[in-house]
Amino acid sequence: MNKTVTIVSVLAVGVAMGVAGSQWLAQPGTTAQAAAAPATAATFSTVPSAVGVEDISGPYEVQEGWPQDLATLPGHEKWTYGSARGIFAESPDRVFLLGGAELPKMARPKTQFVKEAGPNVEFPIAGLPWRNANSAAPPGNGGSRQDPAKGMEAWRGDASPYRELGKDARWEHSIVVVNREGKIIEEWTQWDHLFKRPHSVYISPYDATKRVWIVDDHTHAIYHLLA
Repeated sequence: MNKTVTIVSVLAVGVAMGVAGSQWLAQPGTTAQAAAAPATAATFSTVPSAVGVEDISGPYEVQEGWPQDLATLPGHEKWTYGSARGIFAESPDRVFLLGGAELPKMARPKTQFVKEAGPNVEFPIAGLPWRNANSAAPPGNGGSRQDPAKGMEAWRGDASPYRELGKDARWEHSIVVVNREGKIIEEWTQWDHLFKRPHSVYISPYDATKRVWIVDDHTHAIYHLLA
């Protein structure tokens, strides 16, 4: 797929444009997506339809196997999704998933007591993702009041080395496109080198050329991808 790219540097993006967190991405060891469910669907929340506290996804039902795990791609068996940064559905059969790096695919560890944290504290917590993908994926900072120039330094940690690219994470598949079944139908890996922390993705419904706009909140830049 031939594409051109335009970079527009901005001093401040000025609006919260992204979908932060890791709601749509399968956590390492799992493959799931929050698919819309009827308003009457049961949730973890004490208050029906409320989001927060123990209810991390809202009034949704989990659709197993959505999206397709990156580990199912040929030669990709040891890697899966990192943090989820954004999502945009151009149509039911063309859904853009914007992520931050890949993380090693690791099986969920056996639940055990963590005595150092207090009595009867268990990890992982039942029913919740066992690894915080946003914390594990680079860069380590670059948000409000943080120096983006030291993002990778913060991610690597104080030890020498604590985390290594290629071993603890790798920068691939920042953009993938899936259909309604969650099958990966497009891999935009040719643009991975542009991004530091891609945060949101949009296509204007009024644009016949279907240009794709990516906001990177680490470098304070807007990328314009044109098919």
